[in-house]
Amino acid sequence: MPKTAASEVATKVVGSSIRTARLEVGITQAELAGRMGVNASYVTNVEAGRVNLTVGQLANIADALGTGLDVRLPLLDSEPVSVASARA
Repeated sequence: MPKTAASEVATKVVGSSIRTARLEVGITQAELAGRMGVNASYVTNVEAGRVNLTVGQLANIADALGTGLDVRLPLLDSEPVSVASARA
């Protein structure tokens, strides 16, 4: 499935939420990767919004963080998010 502007924004928002949750827990990308059984570059790509995650992958990340993920998808919000602001 080709990436659309909306899916690009959503992956950026989700990646940013994961980064925020990781920082709140106080661990590095390498530590999160170790907990997940993946390499650190995968976590880097997730946080940068370059990975279109499945629900199962999101659950794995939340479990590795020991917390839930509060992700507000712009597609479901009443106010749209611009692609330009998500790329910043």
